[in-house]
Amino acid sequence: MIQIENEQLTVQIDPLGAQMHSIKRNAAGLEYLWQGDPKSWKRQAPVLFPFVGRLKDDQYEYQGKVYHQTQHGFARDREFKVVEQSSERVVFELRDDEKTRAAFPFAFVLTIAYQLDEDRLLVSYRVENPSNDQTLIYALGAHPGFNVPVDEQGSFETTQFSVSPAIDYQQVKLVAPGPFNDLEHPAVLHMQQPIQLDHELFDEDALIFATKGMPFTATLTEPQTNHGVHVQVNGAPFVGVWSPYPAQANLVCVEPWWGIADSIHSDGRLEDKQVMSRLAPGKHEDYAFAIQPF
Repeated sequence: MIQIENEQLTVQIDPLGAQMHSIKRNAAGLEYLWQGDPKSWKRQAPVLFPFVGRLKDDQYEYQGKVYHQTQHGFARDREFKVVEQSSERVVFELRDDEKTRAAFPFAFVLTIAYQLDEDRLLVSYRVENPSNDQTLIYALGAHPGFNVPVDEQGSFETTQFSVSPAIDYQQVKLVAPGPFNDLEHPAVLHMQQPIQLDHELFDEDALIFATKGMPFTATLTEPQTNHGVHVQVNGAPFVGVWSPYPAQANLVCVEPWWGIADSIHSDGRLEDKQVMSRLAPGKHEDYAFAIQPF
């Protein structure tokens, strides 16, 4: 386990999946990150790459060949290499190998940096295409889960969820059995006022905000203690908000997505898949979000 810390925060990251394992504010000693429970959700903050969400039949076709891939891709289950480390910053790297190419026939370098900035944790990603002649097609996302409530006071149902800007958002609906997205028939999320959390909010899976890449902050707050967390996102086309259902648990995930699950109308061809990034040979792309516990 790798640890970074400053006067305000202590963060632990597991090289397996480059997944955050703990986020604590030093003054309060409170654990903000979900600690995992096999009865509801065993993970904590998986990295989603090279796909976000589920593929139809857990497979896709590329250049006439069928490849199998589980939900959210393979990065979350791969060992990352530590390529840089200091007291307040650590950088992990994952490169393609024979095993990844069996499921995803592309060369890539995925770099993830965790950097403390006073009372914030900055999470940044770089995807590089080291190929000389092949365009890299991929998606990327984050899936951090937070304790709700943070401490023993309050409850899931007394916690409030709010966003900034506090406006109406298009909501991408998820459709069984995937869940798969239905981008063509969005609903509306009215977010002018905070929402009181209830497990029934998630009975149709995640609430997906179509943020269209604009700056977006999601906030979880327990009013009795005023403890909570801000998740600040800039440039992601979607942010998913999820809690397991019907296996209820005291956690909420706030998920920046640069990609999305297959459409209910997907033909299974990678070249036709919606909301995928494309990198020309020798190019790279950067992504980031921030976590601010309070």
